[in-house]
Amino acid sequence: MARVRRSLRSLFVGRGRFDIAVWIAALLIAAVSLVRAIRTGEGLASAVFLAVVAVAYTFKPWVGRIQRARPEEEAAGSLTIDEWGVTRVAGGIHEAVAWKDLVWVRIYTTSAGPAAEDVYFALAGANGKGCLVPHDLAVRAKLLDALAERLPGLDNDLVIRAMGSGDDTYFTIWSRGPAPN
Repeated sequence: MARVRRSLRSLFVGRGRFDIAVWIAALLIAAVSLVRAIRTGEGLASAVFLAVVAVAYTFKPWVGRIQRARPEEEAAGSLTIDEWGVTRVAGGIHEAVAWKDLVWVRIYTTSAGPAAEDVYFALAGANGKGCLVPHDLAVRAKLLDALAERLPGLDNDLVIRAMGSGDDTYFTIWSRGPAPN
């Protein structure tokens, strides 16, 4: 699973003006409440609660990025690329193909994009089984790098054409022997 990148800068950049105003107000109210509670000795519990809420609101951008990242990653599953071959696991799906059994690699494109996944890598084995990998997962796992490293004759020009395609079609970017239909 890909990690969601968190930086201190991301806590500040990308917030709207209203969000920044609410954030600053929450921090100021919490600070004033804590100072007053410490000076008077009263209302310490509510002041600490306000401080915790204000600090939690500071991390709102990180929480939002994590929540947005999870559904796509969970739906695509995980991809393992190793010396044996390529394995994709997503929910109840378990697909795998060994490098030694690989007979062709295709890139399927659809007209569904850009709002939906529209590029898929298909790896077919000699036994008729294989692996279908959504583009986003392929990028995170560096599938194309692994294919280029292990498959001599991979057609990079076809990869480029496939990535620019908005049609419902496929491109056979590598095959063992003559390209299949």
